[in-house]
Amino acid sequence: MFLDPSLLPGSVLAAAWALLALGLLAAARYTPWRILRLSPERVHLVAGGAVACLLLWLLNIRMIDGLVLHLLGVTTLTLVVGWSLALLAGAGALLAFVLAADLPWGGYPVAWLFTVALPATASWLLARALYRPRLRNPFFYILGAGFAGGALVVLVDAVAALVLFSAVGLERWVDGALTFWPLLFLVMFSEGFINGMCVAALAVFYPDAVKTFDDRFYLDDA
Repeated sequence: MFLDPSLLPGSVLAAAWALLALGLLAAARYTPWRILRLSPERVHLVAGGAVACLLLWLLNIRMIDGLVLHLLGVTTLTLVVGWSLALLAGAGALLAFVLAADLPWGGYPVAWLFTVALPATASWLLARALYRPRLRNPFFYILGAGFAGGALVVLVDAVAALVLFSAVGLERWVDGALTFWPLLFLVMFSEGFINGMCVAALAVFYPDAVKTFDDRFYLDDA
Protein backbone atom coordinates (compact mmCIF):
# COMPACT_ATOMS: atom_id res chain seq x y z
CA MET A 1 0.00 0.00 0.00
CA PHE A 2 1.28 3.46 -0.93
CA LEU A 3 -0.26 6.57 0.58
CA ASP A 4 0.33 10.08 -0.77
CA PRO A 5 2.43 11.89 1.88
CA SER A 6 0.43 15.10 1.36
CA LEU A 7 -2.47 13.38 3.16
CA LEU A 8 -0.44 12.78 6.31
CA PRO A 9 0.73 15.24 8.98
CA GLY A 10 4.43 15.87 9.41
CA SER A 11 4.54 14.10 12.77
CA VAL A 12 3.30 10.86 11.22
CA LEU A 13 5.82 11.05 8.41
CA ALA A 14 8.64 11.77 10.87
CA ALA A 15 7.64 8.77 12.98
CA ALA A 16 7.49 6.61 9.84
CA TRP A 17 11.01 7.66 8.83
CA ALA A 18 12.25 6.84 12.33
CA LEU A 19 10.61 3.40 12.27
CA LEU A 20 12.08 2.78 8.82
CA ALA A 21 15.58 3.60 10.06
CA LEU A 22 15.21 1.46 13.18
CA GLY A 23 13.75 -1.43 11.21
CA LEU A 24 16.54 -1.45 8.64
CA LEU A 25 19.20 -1.17 11.34
CA ALA A 26 17.68 -4.11 13.21
CA ALA A 27 17.44 -6.11 9.99
CA ALA A 28 21.08 -5.38 9.15
CA ARG A 29 22.07 -6.32 12.69
CA TYR A 30 20.40 -9.75 12.57
CA THR A 31 21.14 -10.63 8.95
CA PRO A 32 23.56 -13.62 8.72
CA TRP A 33 26.03 -11.90 6.40
CA ARG A 34 28.62 -14.66 6.84
CA ILE A 35 26.17 -17.31 5.63
CA LEU A 36 25.33 -15.18 2.61
CA ARG A 37 29.02 -14.92 1.72
CA LEU A 38 29.42 -18.69 2.01
CA SER A 39 26.17 -19.50 0.18
CA PRO A 40 25.78 -17.44 -3.00
CA GLU A 41 22.55 -19.28 -3.80
CA ARG A 42 20.93 -17.53 -0.83
CA VAL A 43 21.85 -14.19 -2.39
CA HIS A 44 20.10 -15.29 -5.57
CA LEU A 45 16.99 -16.16 -3.57
CA VAL A 46 16.99 -12.74 -1.92
CA ALA A 47 17.44 -10.91 -5.22
CA GLY A 48 14.92 -13.11 -7.02
CA GLY A 49 12.38 -12.65 -4.23
CA ALA A 50 12.77 -8.88 -4.36
CA VAL A 51 12.25 -8.85 -8.13
CA ALA A 52 9.20 -11.11 -7.84
CA CYS A 53 7.64 -8.77 -5.25
CA LEU A 54 8.39 -5.75 -7.44
CA LEU A 55 6.64 -7.33 -10.42
CA LEU A 56 3.64 -8.17 -8.25
CA TRP A 57 3.45 -4.64 -6.85
CA LEU A 58 3.52 -3.12 -10.32
CA LEU A 59 0.15 -4.80 -10.91
CA ASN A 60 -1.66 -2.23 -8.79
CA ILE A 61 -4.92 -0.32 -8.73
CA ARG A 62 -5.73 3.21 -7.60
CA MET A 63 -9.23 3.12 -6.14
CA ILE A 64 -8.90 6.52 -4.42
CA ASP A 65 -6.69 9.44 -5.37
CA GLY A 66 -3.51 9.18 -3.33
CA LEU A 67 -3.91 5.49 -2.48
CA VAL A 68 -2.18 2.69 -4.41
CA LEU A 69 -3.23 -0.88 -3.59
CA HIS A 70 -1.61 -4.12 -4.71
CA LEU A 71 -0.98 -7.69 -3.63
CA LEU A 72 2.07 -8.21 -1.43
CA GLY A 73 3.85 -11.55 -1.80
CA VAL A 74 5.93 -10.68 1.28
CA THR A 75 4.76 -13.79 3.12
CA THR A 76 6.58 -16.03 0.65
CA LEU A 77 9.63 -13.77 0.68
CA THR A 78 9.79 -13.91 4.48
CA LEU A 79 9.36 -17.67 4.69
CA VAL A 80 12.08 -18.20 2.07
CA VAL A 81 14.78 -15.75 3.19
CA GLY A 82 13.83 -14.93 6.79
CA TRP A 83 12.59 -11.82 8.58
CA SER A 84 15.70 -9.64 8.45
CA LEU A 85 16.49 -10.26 4.80
CA ALA A 86 12.82 -9.79 3.89
CA LEU A 87 12.93 -6.29 5.39
CA LEU A 88 16.08 -5.41 3.46
CA ALA A 89 15.02 -7.00 0.17
CA GLY A 90 11.56 -5.46 0.49
CA ALA A 91 13.11 -2.03 1.06
CA GLY A 92 15.11 -2.39 -2.16
CA ALA A 93 12.11 -3.62 -4.13
CA LEU A 94 9.97 -0.78 -2.79
CA LEU A 95 12.64 1.70 -3.82
CA ALA A 96 12.44 0.38 -7.38
CA PHE A 97 8.63 0.44 -7.21
CA VAL A 98 8.54 4.11 -6.21
CA LEU A 99 10.89 4.93 -9.08
CA ALA A 100 9.00 2.85 -11.65
CA ALA A 101 5.57 4.16 -10.63
CA ASP A 102 6.81 7.77 -10.30
CA LEU A 103 5.46 8.13 -6.77
CA PRO A 104 6.46 10.86 -4.27
CA TRP A 105 9.42 9.92 -2.07
CA GLY A 106 7.77 11.27 1.03
CA GLY A 107 5.43 8.29 1.13
CA TYR A 108 8.23 5.72 1.08
CA PRO A 109 8.50 5.04 4.84
CA VAL A 110 4.75 4.58 5.33
CA ALA A 111 4.64 2.33 2.27
CA TRP A 112 7.53 0.29 3.68
CA LEU A 113 5.72 -0.18 6.97
CA PHE A 114 2.52 -1.40 5.31
CA THR A 115 4.03 -3.26 2.36
CA VAL A 116 7.07 -4.87 3.98
CA ALA A 117 7.48 -4.48 7.74
CA LEU A 118 4.00 -5.42 9.00
CA PRO A 119 3.50 -8.34 6.55
CA ALA A 120 6.99 -9.72 7.14
CA THR A 121 6.67 -9.52 10.92
CA ALA A 122 3.21 -11.11 10.96
CA SER A 123 4.34 -13.90 8.63
CA TRP A 124 7.47 -14.60 10.68
CA LEU A 125 5.61 -14.70 13.99
CA LEU A 126 2.98 -17.06 12.57
CA ALA A 127 5.65 -19.39 11.16
CA ARG A 128 7.39 -19.50 14.53
CA ALA A 129 4.09 -20.15 16.31
CA LEU A 130 3.45 -23.16 14.05
CA TYR A 131 6.87 -24.66 14.80
CA ARG A 132 5.56 -26.96 17.54
CA PRO A 133 5.89 -30.73 18.04
CA ARG A 134 2.14 -31.27 17.97
CA LEU A 135 1.98 -29.50 14.58
CA ARG A 136 4.76 -31.63 13.13
CA ASN A 137 3.23 -32.06 9.70
CA PRO A 138 4.10 -30.24 6.45
CA PHE A 139 0.43 -29.48 5.84
CA PHE A 140 0.34 -27.30 8.96
CA TYR A 141 3.28 -25.35 7.59
CA ILE A 142 1.95 -25.02 4.03
CA LEU A 143 -1.66 -24.28 4.95
CA GLY A 144 -0.86 -22.31 8.09
CA ALA A 145 2.23 -20.28 7.25
CA GLY A 146 1.55 -20.12 3.50
CA PHE A 147 -2.18 -19.86 2.85
CA ALA A 148 -3.33 -18.55 6.22
CA GLY A 149 -0.22 -16.39 6.58
CA GLY A 150 -0.89 -14.65 3.29
CA ALA A 151 -4.47 -13.94 4.31
CA LEU A 152 -3.43 -12.80 7.77
CA VAL A 153 -1.10 -10.07 6.53
CA VAL A 154 -3.94 -8.52 4.52
CA LEU A 155 -6.10 -8.40 7.65
CA VAL A 156 -3.24 -6.91 9.68
CA ASP A 157 -2.62 -4.25 7.04
CA ALA A 158 -6.34 -3.44 6.77
CA VAL A 159 -6.74 -2.93 10.52
CA ALA A 160 -3.55 -0.85 10.71
CA ALA A 161 -4.70 1.27 7.75
CA LEU A 162 -8.08 1.93 9.39
CA VAL A 163 -6.33 3.01 12.57
CA LEU A 164 -4.05 5.34 10.61
CA PHE A 165 -6.90 6.82 8.55
CA SER A 166 -8.91 7.48 11.70
CA ALA A 167 -5.93 9.01 13.49
CA VAL A 168 -5.14 11.51 10.70
CA GLY A 169 -8.76 12.45 10.04
CA LEU A 170 -9.38 10.64 6.74
CA GLU A 171 -12.95 9.89 7.73
CA ARG A 172 -14.15 9.61 4.14
CA TRP A 173 -11.66 6.83 3.55
CA VAL A 174 -12.70 5.07 6.75
CA ASP A 175 -16.36 5.22 5.75
CA GLY A 176 -15.55 3.89 2.30
CA ALA A 177 -13.48 1.03 3.73
CA LEU A 178 -16.24 0.06 6.14
CA THR A 179 -18.83 0.21 3.35
CA PHE A 180 -16.91 -2.16 1.10
CA TRP A 181 -15.49 -4.39 3.85
CA PRO A 182 -16.69 -7.66 2.17
CA LEU A 183 -14.07 -7.04 -0.54
CA LEU A 184 -11.45 -7.62 2.14
CA PHE A 185 -12.20 -11.35 2.10
CA LEU A 186 -11.62 -11.45 -1.67
CA VAL A 187 -8.23 -9.81 -1.27
CA MET A 188 -7.38 -12.10 1.66
CA PHE A 189 -8.21 -15.16 -0.43
CA SER A 190 -6.15 -13.91 -3.38
CA GLU A 191 -3.12 -13.13 -1.21
CA GLY A 192 -3.45 -16.43 0.65
CA PHE A 193 -3.78 -18.42 -2.56
CA ILE A 194 -0.75 -16.84 -4.27
CA ASN A 195 1.51 -17.21 -1.25
CA GLY A 196 0.17 -20.65 -0.37
CA MET A 197 0.83 -22.04 -3.84
CA CYS A 198 4.34 -20.57 -3.94
CA VAL A 199 5.21 -21.88 -0.48
CA ALA A 200 3.75 -25.32 -1.29
CA ALA A 201 5.75 -25.61 -4.49
CA LEU A 202 9.00 -24.51 -2.84
CA ALA A 203 8.53 -26.68 0.24
CA VAL A 204 7.84 -29.78 -1.88
CA PHE A 205 10.40 -29.37 -4.66
CA TYR A 206 13.06 -27.11 -3.10
CA PRO A 207 12.78 -27.47 0.69
CA ASP A 208 16.37 -26.33 1.23
CA ALA A 209 15.48 -22.98 -0.35
CA VAL A 210 12.87 -22.19 2.32
CA LYS A 211 14.62 -20.90 5.45
CA THR A 212 11.65 -21.46 7.77
CA PHE A 213 10.88 -24.98 6.52
CA ASP A 214 12.79 -27.57 8.53
CA ASP A 215 12.35 -30.71 6.42
CA ARG A 216 13.84 -32.91 9.14
CA PHE A 217 11.28 -31.57 11.62
CA TYR A 218 8.28 -31.76 9.32
CA LEU A 219 9.09 -34.86 7.23
CA ASP A 220 11.17 -37.27 9.31
CA ASP A 221 8.75 -39.71 10.93
CA ALA A 222 5.90 -37.28 10.20
